[in-house]
Amino acid sequence: MKTSKIPTQLAKNASKLHKRVGRLLTSEDSPYKFYEIRQEYRVSDVNVVYKSNREKFDWAILGLNVVIEIHGQQHYKAIRFGGIDIEKAIENFKRRQILDAQKQQAAEEAGWAYVVVKYDETNIDIGVLTDKIARALEAVSEDIEKPFKQKQKIPTRGEYKWPTKKIPSRKFNSKKN
Repeated sequence: MKTSKIPTQLAKNASKLHKRVGRLLTSEDSPYKFYEIRQEYRVSDVNVVYKSNREKFDWAILGLNVVIEIHGQQHYKAIRFGGIDIEKAIENFKRRQILDAQKQQAAEEAGWAYVVVKYDETNIDIGVLTDKIARALEAVSEDIEKPFKQKQKIPTRGEYKWPTKKIPSRKFNSKKN
């Protein structure tokens, strides 16, 4: 699916929840209507050190540095889509979990807020979505504001423990007899 700003240009296989979130983000009463909103936004566009150009976030609010992922059941348990066997479903599920963790890490390392809308959140509306985004933005700002690791105290001359073993010295530019 190509990157698009307009949620009406979704692929036919986009989930109802994916479409609903897109309509909420771009509706007239949305607090995000003046931001550039993209769907299927590449992870490598958020974090340039991300190794693949194939993975995408479902939605991105570019002015706020927020990415939104719509997670279906396959993100939480092994699902046998198309009648695949259970071993293949488990393998797909494990791969999905690893990929989800990598995408979240890529967003967070780049300083972007990461929001997940779960498949069973049927009551999603602009208020719920705004609360999720606000909490994610708070988490990012808390990470930024964390103080740097405090430096170790440099010992004074009396506190310093000098090595007891003699360190051999070298003579440079010495003449040989």
